[in-house]
Amino acid sequence: MSVLKGKVLLYLVGFTIIVIDQYTKFLVRTNMVLGETIIVHPALVDIFDLTYTTNTGIAFGLFKGIGQIVSVIAALVVIVIIYYNHQFSDREVWLRVALGMQMGGAIGNNLIDRLYMGHVIDFLHIHYWPIFNVADSSITVGV
Repeated sequence: MSVLKGKVLLYLVGFTIIVIDQYTKFLVRTNMVLGETIIVHPALVDIFDLTYTTNTGIAFGLFKGIGQIVSVIAALVVIVIIYYNHQFSDREVWLRVALGMQMGGAIGNNLIDRLYMGHVIDFLHIHYWPIFNVADSSITVGV
């Protein structure tokens, strides 16, 4: 893998996560009413649904009302990830994928949503677990 391709991988992964995250939230905003629940499939009624909610805290609804602090921390994390992206060997493909997932989730959730709307849209509801979104999942898997 060339030096350019190695360093670009992180940005491609991050950009892909941002696009998927923002598109799914757009679909929720334009097709659901806040608080609405959609049963995805009758067989999943007690397991998984889509529930439109907002969140001013961090992932999974923790620490509500600290969105501005989270945005500052997310911006710093993105800067650190970008800096370290240029320090890694080009062979660190999976590290770049993981960090790209974290960066995309941080930008999608904690920067775009909070700066644009003042909150994050959550909609993926696995029962007995807090409602979350694509960016939350991306950050979690990336870690």
